[in-house]
Amino acid sequence: MKSWPAFNLFSQTLGTMKEITFRVPDNMAQLLKEWAKHIPEMEIVCRQESTEYGFGDMDKQMALALEVLRQNKTIRYLYDYTWIMVAIGDGVINGMGGFRSPQKFMDYLCSLGVERIPSRTTLSTFNNNVYGTYPDWEFTDTDDPQEILRRKNVVRQLISALNKVKFLPSEQKAEQKL
Repeated sequence: MKSWPAFNLFSQTLGTMKEITFRVPDNMAQLLKEWAKHIPEMEIVCRQESTEYGFGDMDKQMALALEVLRQNKTIRYLYDYTWIMVAIGDGVINGMGGFRSPQKFMDYLCSLGVERIPSRTTLSTFNNNVYGTYPDWEFTDTDDPQEILRRKNVVRQLISALNKVKFLPSEQKAEQKL
């Protein structure tokens, strides 16, 4: 049997089911999809078929940084990912271009192994509520200064987490459970 060194596995328990994300070579992906058709209880919930997102250093850093934000509860609501998507589009994160659509951002989050992602509708709705360029954002859905600060802090905390994981030695990044 051939070994696939690029094979990564992520697992999450969801009630009586377990969600598993595979990262496999292109030539193995179709085989897995065919196999899944024969198991009625199995559902493919997220797939990233595009080679548009290579899993480079920036992607690894982003995955670690998002995990930091999730663990320290900076991301309180799924719509908080909207502020990250908008900030990336504003050019706040060096080395990352914007996403053409909320669906592309969702695909990117899936490819990083983010456990729970917002819907396209959630991203679109909240994206339509923010105007201006970070950090001078204005919001049409709230005028509460604490909520506005909290939303901007999602991006500040992401930048901080990215800077921290950027300077970890490679072997520590691989082992890091933030």
